[in-house]
Amino acid sequence: MRTRVVAAVAAGLLLGGCSGGQNSMSALEHFVTTAAAGYHPPVKPVPKIKPPKLVAFHMRGRVDPFEPFAMRLPARSPNPYHNLPKGPLQHYPLDALTMVGTLAAGPHLWAVVMTPDGSSYRVRVGMLMGRHYGKVVRITPKKLSVVETVAGPTGWVKQPASLDIK
Repeated sequence: MRTRVVAAVAAGLLLGGCSGGQNSMSALEHFVTTAAAGYHPPVKPVPKIKPPKLVAFHMRGRVDPFEPFAMRLPARSPNPYHNLPKGPLQHYPLDALTMVGTLAAGPHLWAVVMTPDGSSYRVRVGMLMGRHYGKVVRITPKKLSVVETVAGPTGWVKQPASLDIK
């Protein structure tokens, strides 16, 4: 019981020391209002920026960097396949065609390709398909390899592509 009384008295003294009354608050308010009264921090001047050196750009004989690449088709020669009649599979982009199977006739392997409208066609090596004059170069039981002829920065470029069986 005696320890309880001592603990209660100690707690009362500690709590009593925390309250400084109105006098301590007025001193704090006085400090806050007068602390920055005459202080002015130093301000560095804004650095002067030198104007950039101007350079004139002339487009004579240069490629326009803002012109879309598709507009820069080589004017020297048309696509090597442009005179050939278009087959039914050349009216669709290559990514719209689907390889659905293969047919074997002796040593020759044919691919079965389906168009978006549901028509199916037999394809052999050497045939053209896709809008970029894709020539079939290899047929395996699971894949159809095509080389497309697309416009490049210096002329017509061969670009490999393939259709996997679905």
